[in-house]
Formats: sequence, structure tokens, C-alpha cells
Amino acid sequence: MRKNNFKNWLKIKYKLFKSNSRITKKSNIFFHPSITFDRDCFFTARGGQIEVESDCSFNIQVVLNADIGGKIKISENCIIGPRVIFRTANHKFSEINKLKRLQGHEIGDIWIGKNVWIGANVVILPGVSIGENSVIGAGAVVTESIPNNSLAVGVPAKVKKHL
Repeated sequence: MRKNNFKNWLKIKYKLFKSNSRITKKSNIFFHPSITFDRDCFFTARGGQIEVESDCSFNIQVVLNADIGGKIKISENCIIGPRVIFRTANHKFSEINKLKRLQGHEIGDIWIGKNVWIGANVVILPGVSIGENSVIGAGAVVTESIPNNSLAVGVPAKVKKHL
């Protein structure tokens, strides 16, 4: 790494944060050792909680959002690709004559098992678990839980094969 670019990194207790990454409500966000975040990542848990275990890597523009409630837990040795979004809440919309922004939210936890690779541009929705040693293909939208040792792809994500 060139000397000029090195100043963009901040090293805190085995964690590397590249420039423009942001964390809100730090008291609800727990990072274990040896985690790296590339630039423009965003982590927020004003109403919920985020926990990331050791040896995880986050590419550029990853969003972990547990603002409304719920918990995001990412187990050790996970690789998160660029522009992945984790969101623990969805807007309710069942009442047709009521504004959607006034209908509240459905909240669910997100759990990612050990040694999971999540490809670029994946969206992970509330109430989802992704089992250990699984791979989520680029562009997938994960709306249901994925078992251990699986390759899941598509919109919505479906298990394509067992690894």
C-alpha cells in the first residue's frame, strides 16, 4: 500500500476501518478481533444490536442496519462482498387505506453461520439464517433461511446445490 493511502486506514484493536465508514450507536455494536472494513461501510443499531465475530471481512459499501430492532449476528470467518445490505426490519403494508410509513415494521433477527461467503449486491432480509459454510451468489435476495453447506442464488434466493 502506498504511503499516501495508508493514512486512510485507522487501526483499532485489530480492526481496520477504511475512510468514510460510519458506525452509529456504538454501545449496541460489538466487534471481535481481526475484522476489516473497506471504505463507505455503514453500521447502525439504534433500536437493535449488531455482533460480528472474529476474522470477518467486509468489502466496500456494506450496510448492517438494525435500527428499528432485531439483531444481526455474523459468526467468525465470514466474507461479505461489496454493496451487501443486512436489514432487520421491513415496512408493513397490509392496510391499503393507510399510509405505508404509518403501518409500522415487521422485525426479525439475522444470523450468519461460520465460514459464509456472501457475494456482491446481496440483500438479506429480516428473520433469515444462513447456515455454516454456505455461499450466497451475487445479486441474491435472501428472504428465507439457507441450510448449512449450501449454495443459494437468485431472487428470491433458492438453494442451487449442497456443498
